[in-house]
Amino acid sequence: MKTKFSKRCVHCHDVIETRHVFSKNNQVFLKSTDLLSNDWSPINFQWIPVLKMREQLDTP
Repeated sequence: MKTKFSKRCVHCHDVIETRHVFSKNNQVFLKSTDLLSNDWSPINFQWIPVLKMREQLDTP
């Protein structure tokens, strides 16, 4: 999921913007940013096991 941080003001907390996602048959979809639209688009995303990810992160 994409996140974007933007500062609201000095006295407020940071705002985190998120996107709606769902998966079906190992395909991940992102919802359009248009609030009036109900469009979902497939994205290029590959699931990997957590152990494999940890190994890749630990390797220099």
